[in-house]
Amino acid sequence: MKNLHILAHAGIYADTCREKDDKIILRITADDYYKVYVNGVFAGQGPAPAYPEMYYYNQWDITHLIKPGENLIAVHAYYQGLVNRVWNSGDGRFGLAADVVTVKKQQESAESLTWKYRICRAYSGKVIGYNTQFLEDFDSRLWDENWNLLQTDAYGQWKDMVTAGWADYRLCLQPTKMLEVYEIPPQIFEKKENGIWFLDIGREIAGSVILKAKGKSGQKIHIFCGEELDKDGNVRYEMRCNCGYHEVWTLDDGICQLEPYDYKGFRYCSVHVEKGAELLEAKVRIRHYPLEESLCTLQTDDVVLKQIFGLCKNTIKYGIQEAYLDCPTREKGQYLGDAVISAKAQVWLSGSTELLRKCIAQFAQTTTICPGLMAVAPGSLMQEIADFSLLWGELLLTDYQFTHDRDYLAAYYPTAKAIIEYFGRYQKENGLLYQVEEKWNLVDWPENLRDGYDFELSRPVVAAGYHNVMNALYVGAVKTLSKLEKILGYPPACDWEKVQKAYVQMFYRPEKKLFADSQKSNHTAVHSNVYPLYFGLVPEEALENIVHFLEKKGLCCGVMLSYFLLKGLARAGYYEVMYKLLVNKSQHGWVNMLREGATTCFEVWGKEQKWNTSLCHPWATAPISLIIEDLGGICLDETEEKGYREDPHLPPQIKEFRLNISWAKRNGLHEKQK
Repeated sequence: MKNLHILAHAGIYADTCREKDDKIILRITADDYYKVYVNGVFAGQGPAPAYPEMYYYNQWDITHLIKPGENLIAVHAYYQGLVNRVWNSGDGRFGLAADVVTVKKQQESAESLTWKYRICRAYSGKVIGYNTQFLEDFDSRLWDENWNLLQTDAYGQWKDMVTAGWADYRLCLQPTKMLEVYEIPPQIFEKKENGIWFLDIGREIAGSVILKAKGKSGQKIHIFCGEELDKDGNVRYEMRCNCGYHEVWTLDDGICQLEPYDYKGFRYCSVHVEKGAELLEAKVRIRHYPLEESLCTLQTDDVVLKQIFGLCKNTIKYGIQEAYLDCPTREKGQYLGDAVISAKAQVWLSGSTELLRKCIAQFAQTTTICPGLMAVAPGSLMQEIADFSLLWGELLLTDYQFTHDRDYLAAYYPTAKAIIEYFGRYQKENGLLYQVEEKWNLVDWPENLRDGYDFELSRPVVAAGYHNVMNALYVGAVKTLSKLEKILGYPPACDWEKVQKAYVQMFYRPEKKLFADSQKSNHTAVHSNVYPLYFGLVPEEALENIVHFLEKKGLCCGVMLSYFLLKGLARAGYYEVMYKLLVNKSQHGWVNMLREGATTCFEVWGKEQKWNTSLCHPWATAPISLIIEDLGGICLDETEEKGYREDPHLPPQIKEFRLNISWAKRNGLHEKQK
């Protein structure tokens, strides 16, 4: 079973004597996904991907869609069947569950539904991305546009859905908001020659193109979507990110509408209409996690800084979806390391931590697979990255900074401690990690942005020895654990100062006043000096020299590592250096992305710097928190009462700088000191 589309419906009868305050609630879930309609009107979609041990259902208020008498609940459910980072699919299990609940005077009465279904064969297509999704070649001849309305069966027979329990699923209400789904006209919609139409949305989005056309049965329309145009101005549908967005729509007689199900990340679309057919209408259906634009805004006379802030804000809006995705194209998976950066940006922009908490919980669930965590969750693909596992405590600390919820912190403290214990199996007597071979040692990605890091990083690691980044992250994780323990009043599980001393003794080169890449090497990559600066492991005598070294090197590293580099500079008090690198105009920076036409952040600094570059990658949104916390100086306290203090560090050339974070008072985050 793969790429299986199921249409299902259930009738309900509504009381004709319904009172004004009565509510009708639909509780629904499906494995893998559903889109639900009430009397033909779209009501919502979901659930967010989750593990069966904590599988989500959604709750929709459908009161306004229900009429007295007979009504129809119609669901377009989907089972993908691929083992990937998107869903927990490929397991042969496909199901739908729903109740309709009537609420009268705060009293609930639930009605289970009797479902009929049929298989929909209108969709076909090959797999693209990293086994991420199926292309949707759509055949209108096999589609009934009135399938979700009360009607006589238009084709085939509806079958009774088998009633079965979800015995090994633990169903719980989805703890996050539902996606916003809406339609807009393209910014440019123009007819070219030879039946070709061109659409430009004006920016990269996540969604799909909705088309209406008239023709004869069997006529074809070819649809090409892409993130950019080629040198001749054509849509580059064979995209850099390893997705080829070329789909074929087969028309039926008369007027037909294209019904895409899955989503893509793209900006442009080219529609090639076969002679004799006619394109009548084109719209864009956008989907994203709710983000009220006015909740966090920046006004400044620094045009470059404002453009970078807007670029990152767009990336969060369209890139994260129902989880902190690495990208909405090639992988569509929630990566732990990416989330450390994009979660902080998203919480600053929205004032909401529910998506962060879902992320924390889902990675904590992976301890049942490995106590050292998976790198991507949820999802049926098992991928492990040691660097990411050691950063999980940063997510927990971020939640506490915004909420000061000690009970929540205490609930997940055992996971943070278990991660340290897991990596303890690689410790030698000196307390440092030696040849962490079970998980990928990433250091940075792509490989060409590792600044010549001098340690063999095979998968699995076969080179015996100690290397810097793995140990810097380990010392940092132990230090973060000690912070959590201090907040909770727990006794320390580890002596991080002892491990730090061993780390400095092994990797610090006093003659250079820099950290080397490995026990045996004297090469000093950027990466070997970023994490000790970020975690505060640098000897005082070396601080100024390391800062000068990083300033001179610039951002000759991956985009993800730049967060730790720039944040480390700010933590050390070198705000002007941080600002200079943030707005630098070299080929390694956000200005270069803007120069290359970015409307969302790239996976790397420039399109040609990685062979399969994604042009929408939320791990590149470090500037959001850097601008707010370090330039604007809005500091969240870790150990005191919930609140913030203002301590701006603006370079003299910025004359106007206004941050409006309107959610702060609403969330009880009050100003403590100005």
